[in-house]
Amino acid sequence: MSVSKHSAGYSRAQVILHWVVAALILFQLLVHESMEMAWDARMEGGPAEGANPLPHIVVGSAILILAAIRLVIRLRHGAPPHPAGQPALLGVLANVVHGLIYVLLFAIPLSGLLAWFGGVEPAADVHSGPLRFALIALVIVHIVGALVQQFVLKSGVLMRMMKPES
Repeated sequence: MSVSKHSAGYSRAQVILHWVVAALILFQLLVHESMEMAWDARMEGGPAEGANPLPHIVVGSAILILAAIRLVIRLRHGAPPHPAGQPALLGVLANVVHGLIYVLLFAIPLSGLLAWFGGVEPAADVHSGPLRFALIALVIVHIVGALVQQFVLKSGVLMRMMKPES
């Protein structure tokens, strides 16, 4: 199995997993403050007034599981090639951004689980700081790249993630 394996388009499972994980990431970003409050209360030994960590933990664990499934499917099914005629640098950038997003889809939930269940404060600091901000930045780059590909370069890249291959 090779990550460089190409297919004509993304499978139905790849498309569904992409959008489910995207929605779960958005959810995590929206409930982040509540988890921060729960973490701070836990470290201070008191109750987390108005903060329920369970949704954040469950959704983070789901992201980890779905990321593993996505990776297995990508290794087996492959991914469509970069658009023909595009500068090689854009293909390299796309590969780097996708690779880093995959790394963060594993690193962020694992660091969160290590922090919450292992009580490892440095894992919490990395989880809610550099890793979180890196994911936000990469997601923005990913979205901008897809929009530029679709509407400026007119490559049809965005549509490949909207409609599975037949």
